[in-house]
Amino acid sequence: MTGGPQPGQPKRGKDEQFLIESLTPNFGHFIRVSELLYEGQTEFQKIELFDSPQFGKALRLDNVFQTSAGDEYFYHEMMVHPALITHPNPERVLIIGAGDGGMAEEALKHNTVREVVMVEIDGQVVDFSKKYLGDIHRGAFDDPRMQLVIGDGYQWVMEAAERGEHFDAVILDLTDPIGPSRPLYTVEYYAAIARLIGHTGIHVQHLENPVTRKELFAQLVANVRAVYHHVHPLLQYVPLYGTLWSFCNASQTLDPRGMSPVQVESRIRARGLTDLQVYNGDTHRAAYALPNFVRTLMDSDAQPIHLNQIERFDAITAVSESTDHLRIIVGGDSPQR
Repeated sequence: MTGGPQPGQPKRGKDEQFLIESLTPNFGHFIRVSELLYEGQTEFQKIELFDSPQFGKALRLDNVFQTSAGDEYFYHEMMVHPALITHPNPERVLIIGAGDGGMAEEALKHNTVREVVMVEIDGQVVDFSKKYLGDIHRGAFDDPRMQLVIGDGYQWVMEAAERGEHFDAVILDLTDPIGPSRPLYTVEYYAAIARLIGHTGIHVQHLENPVTRKELFAQLVANVRAVYHHVHPLLQYVPLYGTLWSFCNASQTLDPRGMSPVQVESRIRARGLTDLQVYNGDTHRAAYALPNFVRTLMDSDAQPIHLNQIERFDAITAVSESTDHLRIIVGGDSPQR
């Protein structure tokens, strides 16, 4: 990585700032930050690390907040544990993306898990996370069960499917379906993942937020449904994102809604899961209780997007107004632009 202030070196400015992140041209949220700890550019993306009174260390990639030490469990726990608890004996887990290590840390809590393979395209983000985001990965990169692959997640999955590899769970923690990420949201990619997990495995991914990105949520549901028999979204509020967020569990045979709170708690104890801030038997069951507007989105007439149609994502993900340039400085005469 290059450029910018780094931890242990002089920071840019002393004034606290409110960083604005827009969800639509008319709606968004702000986060007060006290210091810019790091700013740099990898081969693939801009990276920033801020210190914030509310969340502690907070990571931004390409001007979008990704995770923080203070609230990472809202996202990581609810993306990993509902799926792995639903699986009766998850031993081998594949994670695509998730360079901060938080997803792997949660998966490795399960005493049934013998191997986690994590494929991340940006090795510089991994190196950065190892050094500065210990409160998020908690040493997961040093776990002997962890296998880190620096490479293209699309190509790796396609080749693994051809090799006949098998995983009990595949977790996709991806950037939005924009530019080079688009193929990882297509029917063909999901079909390759379905080959990896067979009839007894489970596929996990986020579905964006169904409040301000309704069309994208409906489109992603349609893409996953083109491949799997069971497709079940679950909802979780993520403070750093400023909105309700959605995930998805998909399988040919496993239905996470069939797990009672008592069964979930029993598996939590049997797996040796500790230090859970959000996930338990009741939150498992509640997460799959979908409000009517989400059910309506799931019934939309969106047609699945195939690899030769990835340009269809562009209209759905188009950002009509950006606030990346806004940093409102406390005590300043005007917003800094």
